[in-house]
Amino acid sequence: MAVPTVDHNGSGEERLVKRCLEKDVTLRYQTMGDLTSDLDQLRRDYEDGRVRPKAEAPPVNKPEITGVEARSRGPRFSRRKLEAMLAAAVLIVAGGAYTLSVRYRKPVPASGARSANAAAYDAYVHGKVNVSSENPDNNEAAIKLFGQAIAADPNFAAAYAELARAYTIKARYFAPPAEKKKLNEDAEVNVEKALALDPNLAEGYFARGLILWTPYKRFPHEQAIQSYKHALELNPDLDEAHHQLGFVYVHIGLLDKGYQEIQKALAINSNNTLARYRLGVIDMCRGKYEEAFEIFNSTPLEKNPSLLAFYTSNALFRLGRNEEASALIEKFFKEYPKDEGGAVTSVKAMMLAKAGKEHEAEATIQHAIEIGRGYAHFHHALQVTAEEGFPCYPLFEGDANLDNLRKDAGFISFMATQKRQWEHFGATL
Repeated sequence: MAVPTVDHNGSGEERLVKRCLEKDVTLRYQTMGDLTSDLDQLRRDYEDGRVRPKAEAPPVNKPEITGVEARSRGPRFSRRKLEAMLAAAVLIVAGGAYTLSVRYRKPVPASGARSANAAAYDAYVHGKVNVSSENPDNNEAAIKLFGQAIAADPNFAAAYAELARAYTIKARYFAPPAEKKKLNEDAEVNVEKALALDPNLAEGYFARGLILWTPYKRFPHEQAIQSYKHALELNPDLDEAHHQLGFVYVHIGLLDKGYQEIQKALAINSNNTLARYRLGVIDMCRGKYEEAFEIFNSTPLEKNPSLLAFYTSNALFRLGRNEEASALIEKFFKEYPKDEGGAVTSVKAMMLAKAGKEHEAEATIQHAIEIGRGYAHFHHALQVTAEEGFPCYPLFEGDANLDNLRKDAGFISFMATQKRQWEHFGATL
């Protein structure tokens, strides 16, 4: 550490203490070795006369120590002071490290989260970038890259976990029905391989949560939540685990908990645009359509084209901006004619029904059902919606489009069941 002779920013010892006490932990000394090295350098600077210690307040009834006297007493003065500083600094750094470990539970990365094989790790990192974008092209790229990582290092636990994640995404959104079962089975096999190699791998429990919360497993909410929570116990900084945990909470109507988890995900990774988009879903469930639209409209569409177009057009429809909603839907169909899952087609059907175009609406509904069969986020009847992953009582309670059903005996019974389950979730999860 080079300390200038003229110190305009406080004495050398002041700077050391300030760095020890820095509120931003990333600006503090990270190791005792770094601190000791700077203390030794400061001591040598004092002894060589390159730095003058800061003059202390003069004691009562004693003459003030002059700069010359301070310099002449420098070695004794600085040694005593530095010894005291070192003792204090040890307590500060050690105390700070303890506080961090308790407050943030920052774990040492699991051994299976990295690979000594450079080619394997490079493929893995590129795969992570691709798997975060839930669209078909990136998903296929991620699957290939994780396969390459495993081929280069068959003991790379995290690569197995991320491959399981990619398989689950493909089965949920993009694969034809005939392929879904095999993809889900392959995902399970890879999760088990990951956790066999490293039982403390957070990414493994995260991927297990993804597999659990699918049509394949019929959405066991409690089990999926516990798997995500376990992942976060092992690594609190796993933003996607916070995101997906919040996602499950939203689906079962625990909107406040969902919001909290998604905000945690964004605090860790502000570039997680899919997590940000979920905040709009929460606003939709709360009937805050304007706020929801602003979020959807500012989220890159390529992250998940059909879902984003579905929610954006739905928000516009709820706001009475039907022409804008129709224009968005038509633009989407031109760019993404496949409409994976039929989500956007379902909004078109809803708009046709609202406009009184019964025959067109019925035909569009049937088309939406056909292309949406087996798709994770497509629910075409309330009972099916509740049974297959979306028992969101606050949404059903507040949706004005369901008002014409509220006096129906079947709907009343359905809502009573949903309310009891929602209250149970709130008390236990």
